[in-house]
Amino acid sequence: METPVALAQFVGPAIYEHVRGDVAMHEGTFAAGLVLPCHVHDAPVISLVLEGVGVEEVDGRTRAVAAQHLLLTPSYAPHGYRFGSAGRWFNIQLSDRWLARVVDGGPRLPVTAQVVRSRAAAAWVARVRAEVRERDAISTLAIDGALVLMVADLVRLRVDGAVTRPRWLHRVEDAIEASVAAPPPVDELAALAGVHPTHLLRTFRRHHGTTVANYVRQRRIERARAAVAKGDRSLSMIALDAGFADQSHFTRVFRQAFGETPGQYARALRGR
Repeated sequence: METPVALAQFVGPAIYEHVRGDVAMHEGTFAAGLVLPCHVHDAPVISLVLEGVGVEEVDGRTRAVAAQHLLLTPSYAPHGYRFGSAGRWFNIQLSDRWLARVVDGGPRLPVTAQVVRSRAAAAWVARVRAEVRERDAISTLAIDGALVLMVADLVRLRVDGAVTRPRWLHRVEDAIEASVAAPPPVDELAALAGVHPTHLLRTFRRHHGTTVANYVRQRRIERARAAVAKGDRSLSMIALDAGFADQSHFTRVFRQAFGETPGQYARALRGR
């Protein structure tokens, strides 16, 4: 077994510690071209990619990572990274003691490193970050609740992992992704998949934990969030391109999802 490396060695000291240090939050920046050699940590890490693209090496395989991806790295899972562009990540490291208390004898986190397909889990991680950055009198309670709900969504990945994803589900996801601002109606998606609309809706919800409509809303706001992070377009243009009625509507939905406005998010990324 490899000797574990402290997360702080790569991303600096924790910016916030929750429940007497049982949960630590780190936010780090990485230069383009940086290579982090293969290593392990002694506790699981949840990472939200805020900016940048790169390649993750895990279990002898490689996969691309990009802004808005959520990564789950179990304890003692060998992994390394190559950054293709400058990046910024928000990381949450969970102690075994805290996890044991939260799951209380129930199912545990997945045991394989993966890019998490739970939009809800990613939203809870973003909410934790927002609360950490702008703490007030109830932030401790808000962070605690968001962490528990994040873990619930991640645990559900393991519980549902035995359910085989039908091949047609990828075609439906790709069709939604290609036109998230104005997605096809359910009957067109069902025709593309070659299944009955009711079967599509039930299967989609089983694998994504949400309805098609809510999935589209989540992808819309996540894509808009990535555009805000890139910073090369106005908020009003981003709002319209993502399918929002106007900038006010976009701002309201963004704050509900992530706990901060698009402007606050952009300023935080740029250190202002």
